Amino acid sequence: MEDPAAITQLRCASECLEFRQSYDHHDSDQQQRQVLDYTSGLWSHLPEQVMERILAFLPLPSFFRFRSVCKRWNSLMYSSRFLQICSQIGGTTARRPWFLMLKEPSITLTSEGWLYNPCARKWSKLPLSFLPPGARVVATADGILCCSIYSETRVMASRSSCKKLLVCNPLTKTCIELPSTLKERFVPTVGIVVNPETNSYKVMVAGDDMISPFAVKNLTTEVYDSRTNRWRMAATALPRLCNLESGKTVFVQGTFYCMNYNPFSVLAYDIEQEEWTNIQAPMKRFIRTPNLVVCRGRLVLVAAVEKNRLNVPKTIRMWGLQKQQQQHQSSAKNCTSWVELERMPQALYEDFLIRVSSASSRSCEETSSSQEGVLLFSCVGNGDLILITMQNSPEMLILDLFEKVWRWLPRCPYIIGELLDDIIGHGMVVQGFPFNPRLDGLQNRN
Repeated sequence: MEDPAAITQLRCASECLEFRQSYDHHDSDQQQRQVLDYTSGLWSHLPEQVMERILAFLPLPSFFRFRSVCKRWNSLMYSSRFLQICSQIGGTTARRPWFLMLKEPSITLTSEGWLYNPCARKWSKLPLSFLPPGARVVATADGILCCSIYSETRVMASRSSCKKLLVCNPLTKTCIELPSTLKERFVPTVGIVVNPETNSYKVMVAGDDMISPFAVKNLTTEVYDSRTNRWRMAATALPRLCNLESGKTVFVQGTFYCMNYNPFSVLAYDIEQEEWTNIQAPMKRFIRTPNLVVCRGRLVLVAAVEKNRLNVPKTIRMWGLQKQQQQHQSSAKNCTSWVELERMPQALYEDFLIRVSSASSRSCEETSSSQEGVLLFSCVGNGDLILITMQNSPEMLILDLFEKVWRWLPRCPYIIGELLDDIIGHGMVVQGFPFNPRLDGLQNRN
């Protein structure tokens, strides 16, 4: 375990390094020379291992900027010793949540994603051109992307079948293609969970089995374990009358969760017991556009709520799932219930609607959502935060569930031109994923 005093000293040293960089970029030539003369001797005499530990404490954007200082620093990303240091420091310091945003639907139609840093309130690009053709990000966990690989890049993912998946660390561009799934599935639901201590991971795939190019049958589940490099079929099938349209899955405390549609309910898959259960959704007759996210370590359902059979959603609410164990004569049974956590303030909700309608009014075509009077949005949670994106709009809203503070995000500077026209004019949604940047992701640990 790291000495707290040593951690503080290393963090102060990394902040000093960032401070030096601020001088380099913003001050006069004379001020820069003074700072360089004062600090160059200090940094040049530091032992290499100490310097590596200082660099490991830098925020990732700063680290990537400092890679251009010299060849040695540029090669650190591929040094097993440096990545091991990053792993150790990750266990002693709190990882701050980020969000990865992608245009949806897409099959690598864009060669980049966009990262939002809530602490700095800044956007940055994440190059994804290294992914193979036909790859589409479907799930994330602890800085690792899980991608489905489709055979035809020109066919939308919602109309394709998938049997190949890969996992990758987009920071180091490390990619691992998984063995083919035991069954080919139509629009599979995919989830991933990473063990940060061992860097091992499990991938869950569920959905309709493809028995021909035009027919599906059954709803099965299989799980891949990186420790064995094998897929394993689940012992039980999904509940009857399942409809996994969204394909989105979240993982909380040993269980994958995904939405079941028509009627709305929540499906839960216990990864150790290999069992599916069906959880009734709150206000299922009145909720629209339900989203499952993980926030503050618990499952949260976010949905628009309609009352009195009106066609206009009246508000957006959030419920947290809580489990209670009840003892019976021969066994213990987990019972679940929903507790309302937050409700969007009415004034903010009206502003929310105005911004969506303003964007939609600039659209050349009427989308199905405007015809049906249903507000479509997408949510993603990370840490204490829940981020909401809207159809036909580049606007994004974020909630700090701990502080109970709502705020609009600064516009992403990379959503411009044709991309902005696609989002506003063609009913597309910017899809979000939780992302905790890690240089040591997918590195083997013995």
